[in-house]
Amino acid sequence: MTYPSSHYRSNSSFSSELGYRTSATSVLSSTASTASTAYTQFTLPIASQYSSYSYTRKMSGEVEEDEYQVEHVDMQANWYRKYFFGKDHPTFIGIIEPHGPLIISIILDSITIKSNLEGIAWYRYIVRRKERPDERGTLAGSSVSPFGEPIWDSLLRMINKDFSCKQLTKFITTPELSEELLNLDESRFQKSYKVGVLYCAPSQRTEEEWFSNTKTSYEYDHFLEILGKKIRLQGWDGFKGGLDTKTGETGEYSVYDSGTWNDFEIMYHVSTMLPYGKDKHQVTRKKHIGNDPDYVVEFLTMNTFIQNSILDIVCIIFQDVPLPFSPSSIRSQFLHVFLVVSPMQTIDGSKAYIVDIVYKNGVPNFGPMLPNPPVFYNMKSLKKFLVAAVINGQNAAWKTPKLNDPFIRARNGRIDDLTKKYAPIILAPLTSCPQSPKKISQEELDTALRRLFTREIRTDGSPPDIMQVKSLLDQGANPNIKISRSRRSRDQYISDLMTQDTTIGCGKLPNILFATILLSDDPVYVKLLINYGCETMPRDKYYPNAFVFAARHQRVETMRCLLENVPALSDPQSVDAAINERFQGGCGSHLRERSYGTKIWYGIAGEMKKLKKQIMHG
Repeated sequence: MTYPSSHYRSNSSFSSELGYRTSATSVLSSTASTASTAYTQFTLPIASQYSSYSYTRKMSGEVEEDEYQVEHVDMQANWYRKYFFGKDHPTFIGIIEPHGPLIISIILDSITIKSNLEGIAWYRYIVRRKERPDERGTLAGSSVSPFGEPIWDSLLRMINKDFSCKQLTKFITTPELSEELLNLDESRFQKSYKVGVLYCAPSQRTEEEWFSNTKTSYEYDHFLEILGKKIRLQGWDGFKGGLDTKTGETGEYSVYDSGTWNDFEIMYHVSTMLPYGKDKHQVTRKKHIGNDPDYVVEFLTMNTFIQNSILDIVCIIFQDVPLPFSPSSIRSQFLHVFLVVSPMQTIDGSKAYIVDIVYKNGVPNFGPMLPNPPVFYNMKSLKKFLVAAVINGQNAAWKTPKLNDPFIRARNGRIDDLTKKYAPIILAPLTSCPQSPKKISQEELDTALRRLFTREIRTDGSPPDIMQVKSLLDQGANPNIKISRSRRSRDQYISDLMTQDTTIGCGKLPNILFATILLSDDPVYVKLLINYGCETMPRDKYYPNAFVFAARHQRVETMRCLLENVPALSDPQSVDAAINERFQGGCGSHLRERSYGTKIWYGIAGEMKKLKKQIMHG
């Protein structure tokens, strides 16, 4: 097969280039020096290790005993659940520069008695900090201090010479704190996945046709039986995968699988089983197959880690007839990996399936590698391969900036929240009776929000931290404050107008949405700001339309997000009305015939049409 989109690549075409790593195995040493109260550190290189895989490669899909391994996920993220949860242990929380907020759990794991009856204590620890994977390891030393308790300060300094009890607050780990640490540690450690399934009938070429299918073929129905068991959603008490099990809003049936590989469970979002709508674009179905930014906005703004995947990142494309598949023909913010499956007839009349894997640039290589040729005759092998591929594919896709950056922001915010909750910083000693905190005025909130964006614009940076922005908006900051674009002088400003230089804007940006578009192409950020009331068609004579502004700056993903959430932005009549209403004059009386705004919007009409066509039709 060939794939016209340069933004995607095929797993099979890269098979000869893949390099395979073997995962490191950490062994707990059985000897240690325990002179006096000394502690010895045994480093377990787990935090930065991700399991790779090994398997026996056979031809033509005749594999039944291949042992695939889980890839691109920290398989030791369950350390806290396995060794700490439900047991007495302290957790140290605080801020130590330059490390920032720290959350450190330490537990006495076991005691080894030597032949001379001297005891060796074995401790496990987990260090959590922002911007870095969790650090896990072991310490060995004498079991207790002369007062009957481990010398915690010595243990902390063994982990890192900068750590000490003086700078961290020691907490008895309560059930509440333990649950919060579990959620933090296992935010990427999931056993439940949801995966889209899209049926493509013969002669169909467009997304609208695929999502509008109500009739199916025998081959497709048989393939669904291979994937898993058909379950009735009403009253289903297992993993739901975002489907409704009470009111029937997401259909009557779905396909579910568990136990095929490594105890993973999958809820398939089957397009033909989701409710059929009267609208052309089948928004209800698309919402459940990788196209709803609300899930990501909720994920990163709530500062809450959801154990089960909240997005359809992987989609299985079933074609009755094998055809070249272009993933760009599906307008989706978040689908990154596609498994294309097609039936074929063998010479002896038995069933077989052709499989190919296509994924976006930026997604790391993942296994299992397709056999050569990529044909499966054994249905058990096909099912196991598909389950391994969708799970490893989703794990790999989480490493792309679009998905990983919001996750890191949310995790950092969660660490900040836990640090502030359990170990608040006291800036100065109280010299008088405590008073109620001062309420921040509207002007102060708006000034703080404006300053965040202005600083980034002046340094040609990126949008400010989304959690800071959300915090200000939650407190009442106005999202539609005007933002200065630069410190240009009046002479520079007039020069830009006369030379028709449209790379630099005119006037102040109407709100923080336009500032975000100027700084980056981040649809998740844009969706959040729309939800908080940013005007997409502000009453501004220079910037009448956010979609046009995004087109001018080649923000294709943002344009797609705007089209999905505010369709009127792409309506020519709406755009014309906005321009005619707001461009009643130029930037000065002597420039009325050559309005800067008019030159911007009408000057890119052809370019905007081209980008809109690219977004709407793939």
